[in-house]
Amino acid sequence: MALIVVGALATGGALLWLSPDDPDGGGGTGGAQREAVDPSGTEGELTGSACRRLAGVTARLAEQDPSALELLRSLGSQVAGIRPPPRAIGDLARGGRDLLPGRGFLARYDDGSSGQARHFAGIAVATTIVGGAGLTRFISERFRDDPRGSADGRLTEAGIEFARELRDGDLSLEEAPAWVLENLCRRR
Repeated sequence: MALIVVGALATGGALLWLSPDDPDGGGGTGGAQREAVDPSGTEGELTGSACRRLAGVTARLAEQDPSALELLRSLGSQVAGIRPPPRAIGDLARGGRDLLPGRGFLARYDDGSSGQARHFAGIAVATTIVGGAGLTRFISERFRDDPRGSADGRLTEAGIEFARELRDGDLSLEEAPAWVLENLCRRR
């Protein structure tokens, strides 16, 4: 039991740093429905906003036909710099790295920073490392101070939902890039 508590506390500190405070300009505006994107044509979507590049990385990884766990771990590695366990805990504790800085997320997820891709990928991979959705949510809310109603809290919920749908088979690997575009990204 003590090991679980120590692990949760260490991971909580790690998740505290998944979303940097380095704003790169004004915040998102407009209603979420108006900002939604058409998910068609995600192939080659490696340019544009950080959100669209996140969808592009997801598409490229999905093409390799990994398992859902492998896709989430690769996404965490390539977007947030989170290596596979056991090093993942250390990477989470250091906050990972912001490998896709930029903007482009729907207003409801835009906290004014350029680290939302890292936040999303870090949360999604954290569900595979720290014991699932419940503990990831608890750490995000209690240690990162990201209440569910905040931009980061809503992005945490989106990362947890994305990971859950992939792992449960409700979302296929081929649909994952479109999910990112439909649910997270603003129009260009």
